Amino acid sequence: MKPVYRSWVLAALVLVSLALGLVGAAPPAQAQDRDVTQRMLRASVKLLTPFDADEDAGSLCSGSMLDEEGYILTNFHCIGYPTDGQGDEELESLGLEPGDLFNEKGLSVVALTDDPRRLPKPAYVAQALSWDSDLDIAVLKIIANYNSKQKIGETLPVVTMPLADSDSVQTLDDVIVVGYPGIAGDTVTATEGRISGFLDQDGDDVFDWFKTDVLVNQGNSGGAALNTNGELIGVPTARLQDRQGNVIYLIRPTNRAVPYIEAAKRVGASGGQVVNPPSNSSNPPARPSGRGSFGEIVFGAGFDDNSGVTGEADAFPSGIDEVHAGLPYENMRDGTDWGYTWQYEGQDVTGEPELEWEFGDSGVLDLSLSGRRGLTDGNYNLQVFLRGDLVQEAGFTVGDDPGGTRPPQPPPAGDDGVKIVGAIIDQATKRPINNAVIAVLFPGLTSDDFDADQTENKEESVYAYGVTGGDGVFVLNRTLERGEVYSVIVGAKGYQRIAEDDALEIFEDDPDVLELDPIEMDRQ
Repeated sequence: MKPVYRSWVLAALVLVSLALGLVGAAPPAQAQDRDVTQRMLRASVKLLTPFDADEDAGSLCSGSMLDEEGYILTNFHCIGYPTDGQGDEELESLGLEPGDLFNEKGLSVVALTDDPRRLPKPAYVAQALSWDSDLDIAVLKIIANYNSKQKIGETLPVVTMPLADSDSVQTLDDVIVVGYPGIAGDTVTATEGRISGFLDQDGDDVFDWFKTDVLVNQGNSGGAALNTNGELIGVPTARLQDRQGNVIYLIRPTNRAVPYIEAAKRVGASGGQVVNPPSNSSNPPARPSGRGSFGEIVFGAGFDDNSGVTGEADAFPSGIDEVHAGLPYENMRDGTDWGYTWQYEGQDVTGEPELEWEFGDSGVLDLSLSGRRGLTDGNYNLQVFLRGDLVQEAGFTVGDDPGGTRPPQPPPAGDDGVKIVGAIIDQATKRPINNAVIAVLFPGLTSDDFDADQTENKEESVYAYGVTGGDGVFVLNRTLERGEVYSVIVGAKGYQRIAEDDALEIFEDDPDVLELDPIEMDRQ
């Protein structure tokens, strides 16, 4: 059915609460390819690490800017003598032994890729804070400006690369390698290929390398291996070659580097600018072992942080306000992709299917479901996902007269309501705003109710939501019920919040798809 277009005006207030924690679908590839590509190139840095014993010589490598605090991920062999079992006469002639840094203070010059078509510009000095010479991983932090050698601020005007969960990578996934290969000029270079397979070098059932057909030249070491979303999945590191001349190139997965990134950030946060490498740098954190997993879900009327679910049951009386789900977990790693979805009578009603794990190695997680007016009688189901796969599922019932005496509840996704689509743009430039959030509240609720909602993801006040992509377009995750009037909140980083009560009325004769006129936002 052809969509109709409806204008509506919203009043500007303050920035929307980021406590929504809502993540939208990625924008269409054609809309984001250019922006993603430019970010990938500009977030790549060139590292120049001098030798103490010969100031006129040093190592030229690549690195990836992780965040605006100035942390950089690279290979250890870019800043020190690797312990790979292969001697290096040149390095040993400088008095270096395997595991030594090239210079005593672990310093490197960082050249930024301001313009991918031009030579990188030396801008900062960084210092190694955490490393593993066996894994060939190192994390540096920018500590000073290159020219003045003065300390820098807490945040830097740099382009960064988001980390991906490298455990989600599959054979034949597309991969892009970015860095400074040291041939064909000194500008940044990007090459494309595929993941060819996996290599468990030490036989511990945790893969140590991605194999790839993408060419990894010497200067590419320490650079970035990215997926098509521009997320960092690994560090281009080495190559293997047999006697017949067959070559396979190796990428170190980012998940192997996560403990060293965290260790570097602890050091950086505790001391800021350090003069010498911290004493714990040569004793990096233990490597995570095994793969994370979830156990069977248990439901109950309550939850205790020490003992888990209380009042265990799979059926609950009418009128119950909240049901708790205890989800056991073990061998989990922070940053791993996971999610969950609550269903009512077979239809998705709430949840967060795309999250990053942040609860540590093992324990029991409390996933609760509650209702402002109590849970509607009927059948409920909880699905839990790990790295995109459904790994656990269980259900419970409320009452024995589904829908009989309970107050009317909003329809689940997939009913015959009205699907809402629209766009959010900058008021002055008319350009689309990426990652803007629009939240539609339950009928009868106001923006004051939204602000008063203390639940983790505003689930007691938010009925439906949408998040814009690079083209500024959103689609609400649930259809809206006909004959209802909804209050609306709109927010985006750097813009004034928009909030209007009873802003959007859905009529009985509205079509199945309703397209709103663009929503314009003013900058703060």
